[in-house]
Amino acid sequence: MAVAIVLAAGASSRLGREKALIPLGDSTLIGVVVNSLLKVCKEVVVVTRKELQVDIMLAAAGARVVVNPTPETGRTGSIQVGILALEKPPRVLIAPVDRPGFNLSTLQALVREKRSVRPICNGKGGHPVNIQPRDIDKILAASPSESLREIIRFQDIKVEGADFSLNIDIPEDIEKLQQWYESQNT
Repeated sequence: MAVAIVLAAGASSRLGREKALIPLGDSTLIGVVVNSLLKVCKEVVVVTRKELQVDIMLAAAGARVVVNPTPETGRTGSIQVGILALEKPPRVLIAPVDRPGFNLSTLQALVREKRSVRPICNGKGGHPVNIQPRDIDKILAASPSESLREIIRFQDIKVEGADFSLNIDIPEDIEKLQQWYESQNT
């Protein structure tokens, strides 16, 4: 069974508030993402920065929260921190908290794969991505600022019903997030 790493260490400077803690229904964005991943993963590790650690722990029930001491060095650095918190994972799903447009069938398709893949829906690539064990060493050896796309060559798999255009970066994206959440829960 897969494990997942949720990336939630970014500064959210364009949004002006913490992405992971945006309220959604009776939960938060981080809570919704973690709950979705726990449906197919035996463990979820959330990587965040020190000042958010307690709030993330309270909002992400069922996940283990670890701190990236240098989140400003890049997203791959947060992935490295998450991998090191795991014990020899068979495969790892990497899910940035600000890209929640996946659904259960996307997650199920990802965990069935035996290669490093990214999901594609309606011609648009999305998250989470599935990292196989042979690529984990490449990530650990990379610079924290190096892009994951520069480290790993992903194969694409087609999925249905995902909204990979959902990317929470600016205040206007919160309304799109609320609409997406409501559509998933009606």
